[in-house]
Amino acid sequence: MTITHQSLLEQLRISKQDIIRRKEYFNLTEEDTLILESLYPLIADRIDEVVDSFYDSILKFDEIDRLIGDVGTLNKLRNHLRAHILSLFEGNYDEEYVHSRLRVGVVHRRIGVEPKYFVSAVNNLAYILENIAIFPNDNECSRCVKELAALRKILMFDLSLTFETYIHSLMDEVRRSKEELERYAASLEETISERTRLLKEQARHDGLTSLINQHYFYKELRRELTRGLRRGHSTSLIYFDLDGFKQLNDTQGHRTGDQALVTVAKAVSAGIRANDIASRYGGDEFCVILPESTSSEAEILCQRMLNIIENHITQYHLTCSMGVATSTPAKYLDAASLVKKADEAMYMAKQNTGFSLQIAPE
Repeated sequence: MTITHQSLLEQLRISKQDIIRRKEYFNLTEEDTLILESLYPLIADRIDEVVDSFYDSILKFDEIDRLIGDVGTLNKLRNHLRAHILSLFEGNYDEEYVHSRLRVGVVHRRIGVEPKYFVSAVNNLAYILENIAIFPNDNECSRCVKELAALRKILMFDLSLTFETYIHSLMDEVRRSKEELERYAASLEETISERTRLLKEQARHDGLTSLINQHYFYKELRRELTRGLRRGHSTSLIYFDLDGFKQLNDTQGHRTGDQALVTVAKAVSAGIRANDIASRYGGDEFCVILPESTSSEAEILCQRMLNIIENHITQYHLTCSMGVATSTPAKYLDAASLVKKADEAMYMAKQNTGFSLQIAPE
């Protein structure tokens, strides 16, 4: 098999078990993951300030300014850095995350960024994040030791992955010993076994509708947004609820309301594509993630889904208001922003009666 038919994880023989071990090398624990996730709202709120400060700090050097070259490239880099920084605080440090960091090393090597520039850039980014997220006021430093340690661990974890691809690109692949190959094969078997177990695990699903629950919905949405940004695809989100559902519960009881929700979930599952991801967001609210979908493609799917839902819930005398929002490579939205935008579109749809749809402008 040629190199171009292998992922970076395969080329470097980095398995799930290996990732776990690497985290142990940096003492990157579950507690650190929770700490980083807790900083996400603050970072997301000030992400533009972080990105602006970062490029202000590096563009003062002529050699880096020349390396970037033009405003178009700079804007693309800013967009990628925005997503890159946010992913530091999402808590999903799995194969997809590691692969994205390996790609950082490949891209920077290909455009000629020397290690000294990259390391200094990471140092500048650490300083900016520390002052924005951890040390916003000098008199609050005493409570920030754990936050600072967690941030430095994940940045060093990332840096090690980046340099792995730097080194790999400068070396011919060395044959691994029989023991290493056996360990890699064993880790692959463990990965397959773990994934099979996870498929059987029902904790990720809503108990009533069998759709994924809100917690896993956000994990899937963040993963799809990151994947879409990396591959240059748009990701659309459908957000809808049932008009008249409260009245149905009040007049006919919660059992009938539950039956209506199950019926809607079945209708949604029947109307989406194989790679779409349906979720019960909460109460009578549902979300559907549409990977690799533009707003116009999402609109076609929504019209079909509205017809299917209408046919399924006739006996309940309910209607449906549906909103759609899209994150594009040119205008990336994080998970929270995309949900908010789709929710706002849904409430605009409620201005119309019956089964209604509103597409949020991109």
